[in-house]
Amino acid sequence: MIKSMTSYGRGECAEAHCGYVVEIKSVNHRFCDITVKQPRELSQFEERVKERVRRYAARGKIDVFVAPVAGVMPEVTVKADNKLIKAYVDAFAAVNADCGTDLSLDAKTLMTIPGALTALPAEIEPEEVWRVLETAIDAAGEQFAAMRRREGEKLGEALSLNGDRLAKLLDDVKSRAPMIPGEFKRRLEERIAELERNVADPQRIAAEVAIFADRCCIDEEIVRLDSHLAQLGRLLGSDDAVGKQLDFLVQEMNREVNTIGSKANDLALTNTVLAMKNEVEKLREQIQNVE
Repeated sequence: MIKSMTSYGRGECAEAHCGYVVEIKSVNHRFCDITVKQPRELSQFEERVKERVRRYAARGKIDVFVAPVAGVMPEVTVKADNKLIKAYVDAFAAVNADCGTDLSLDAKTLMTIPGALTALPAEIEPEEVWRVLETAIDAAGEQFAAMRRREGEKLGEALSLNGDRLAKLLDDVKSRAPMIPGEFKRRLEERIAELERNVADPQRIAAEVAIFADRCCIDEEIVRLDSHLAQLGRLLGSDDAVGKQLDFLVQEMNREVNTIGSKANDLALTNTVLAMKNEVEKLREQIQNVE
């Protein structure tokens, strides 16, 4: 089943020491272009993030957004400035001695002294951070990939319908094609008959008629277009990234349809060719979203 290049996924992972929310979204693109937007402290993981995201997409313009989980506080270590605190204790003692007071440095007072106590984030091993981040990426990637498959299924159904309509129009061309050389030959012979009094070499004219009749034969184009439609069905059933192959295939389909229209000088066939070109154009537009 083909996959769409337009998708979205969200994942989150949080532990006591850290937590991250990851969002992945993509639109169509010729190649795999991944942009990561994340906090500066995670910049060392950018290439690892891209590599992990590539597991879920082979093509597309992919944006990855990483943000801390709201409310998750990292572990902290409280450090006391003992020299500063001792200076305050000595100062309190000096006041008591000079003034006959009984002041004390209790915990509440200690917490109000600037710089006496400092809360520092606990050192977290980079691999521990990556483990949390990786889990969030995988959660977003699974959701992202599931949406690509769902959208791809819808795309595949639409492309199959276009292919079926094109095949039906080709059947109309097949039924009409055998008549075209004969009718072309007949019209040309009628025109020559009107001018035969001025013709010096009837055999030469007969040979030219046969050549022109052969040139309007479209059997080869019909065979190639039949083959392209069969290939379309095989690619739509593939689990691989086939967007580029489908794009090339549609170009070849368009070439064959144009050749049929130019070689077969026939009004009924021209109308059918116009309808075929319309279906090929619909295929081309839809295929731009296939991975």
